[in-house]
Amino acid sequence: MVKVQEQASSPTSRETRGRLEGEVAIITGGSGGIGQATALTFANEGAKVALHFSGLTEASFKRATEVSDKLKALGYASISLQANVSKYEEVKALVDKVVSEWGKVSVIVCFAGFPSSLQFWSEDPLELSGEDLLSAIKVDFLGSYHFIRALKDRMKKDTYGKIVLVSSTPTFYGEELGYRFALAKDLNRLTVKSLAPKLIRQYGIYLNAIAPGPIGTHANRVNYTEQQWNELTSSIPLGKIGDAKDIANVALFLSSHDSDYVVGQTIIVDGREVRV
Repeated sequence: MVKVQEQASSPTSRETRGRLEGEVAIITGGSGGIGQATALTFANEGAKVALHFSGLTEASFKRATEVSDKLKALGYASISLQANVSKYEEVKALVDKVVSEWGKVSVIVCFAGFPSSLQFWSEDPLELSGEDLLSAIKVDFLGSYHFIRALKDRMKKDTYGKIVLVSSTPTFYGEELGYRFALAKDLNRLTVKSLAPKLIRQYGIYLNAIAPGPIGTHANRVNYTEQQWNELTSSIPLGKIGDAKDIANVALFLSSHDSDYVVGQTIIVDGREVRV
C-alpha cells in the first residue's frame, strides 16, 4: 500500500496553505516517491493536482490511484491520468482532460523518467546502441518537451504558467554511471537555457529546472551497494542524503509566485555535493 504522509495542516486548518491557491498542477511521474511528495506538498498549498502515471506496469497505476485517492480523502482535489509521455498525442489528450475537469493548467512539474535499474546504471557507456540512448531520451526529454508544446498556447491564453523540468547533477560534472539517464537529463537543462527567454517573452511562461543530487528514493537507492551509498553520503558536505521532500520544496518554490523573478535557471539540490 502506498503511504502518503499526512502533514500537520488540514483542509480545515490552512495557516500554512496558500502559495498555490487557485492553481491547477500536473505532476508527471506522480506514482514515484518524489512525485508523491510533491503532490501532497502542492495540494497542501491549495493546488488541484493531476497525477500522471505511465501505465507501463500495474504498479504505476496502483500507486498513482492510491495517492490520488488519499489526497481526496484528505479533502483535496486530485485525479490520476495515464499517458505515454513519449507520444505527443497522449500528452495533449491528458492536458485536455485536466482542462476539461478544472478549466486550466497553470503549473506542471515533469518528474517522469525512464525506469532506472542497477543493470542500466552500471552499463558500459561505450557499448550502447542508438535505441539504448533513445530509451531515456524519449521519456525524460521528449516527454518534457511534449508537455511544453501541449501547454504553451493554453498558458498563453491564461497569461501565466510555471513549467519545471528535471535535470540531474551529473549534467554539470559528467558521469559514466547511468550515462543514458544523464544524457537525457542534460537535454532538459539545455531546453531550459534555450527556450526560457522565448517562453517568458511571448507566452508569459516561467521555465526552470531542478537538478537533484543523491536522493534517498527506492529507485535511486537500489543502484548502489551499501558501501557505495555510505561513501556517497560521506562525500556530501551537508552530511546526509536528500529525501523526496527536499525536491518537493524546491518544486513548490519554482511553481509559486515566490519565484516570479526566476527565469531559465537550473537549481541544484544536492547538499553541496557538486561545486560549480
